[in-house]
Amino acid sequence: MEALVSMGRYGDARKLYDDTVELYLQELGLKPSPRLMELLDRMGAQMGHQYAVLDDIQAKLSERESHGGGYLCPYPVFQGIYQMLARIMERGGQSIYLMLCTVVDSKGNPMKEGPVLDELSQRLGSAIVQSVRRGDAVNRYGRGQYLVLLVNTTRENCSVLQRRINCRFLVGRQRTGVRYYVSSVICTAQQSESIMSRGEG
Repeated sequence: MEALVSMGRYGDARKLYDDTVELYLQELGLKPSPRLMELLDRMGAQMGHQYAVLDDIQAKLSERESHGGGYLCPYPVFQGIYQMLARIMERGGQSIYLMLCTVVDSKGNPMKEGPVLDELSQRLGSAIVQSVRRGDAVNRYGRGQYLVLLVNTTRENCSVLQRRINCRFLVGRQRTGVRYYVSSVICTAQQSESIMSRGEG
């Protein structure tokens, strides 16, 4: 990746980075290392663009296709959105919550491996994206886990969202479920709250 950046092949470097993060999170269940994150920051700082007018730049920044539901994005993008919203929160006026969704077995224990988990994880991701609003960000954090950034909402609405996700995720006599943890983006330890919801058939 360093070699690609030094040669100015930023597109190839970014693809390599995205593929590596995908491997880390989804196959190995690990977060990207600080070294990888540092490389991404350096790559962004070195990336140059040709002279352009604002209209052209804005067109390139916009989504190429309009999708319904939440904004499913890789971890580095999700992290950037989180940090930007945390700065916005310093000015007040919005209520933002971070939600962690974890697939659990019939005993309420997190599922960590196996082909069943892969299928359930895909289904949970689809249920989440369909249940949240277009302005909410979603990240597949690891095998069986998703992060959701809920903008301008309330803790009560977080509970409503969890029920909506469960309705889309739980089918038939399914004995697995989802455990939810919700925390304010800016909160003290006393304000943090864990919410568990698990469905069994």
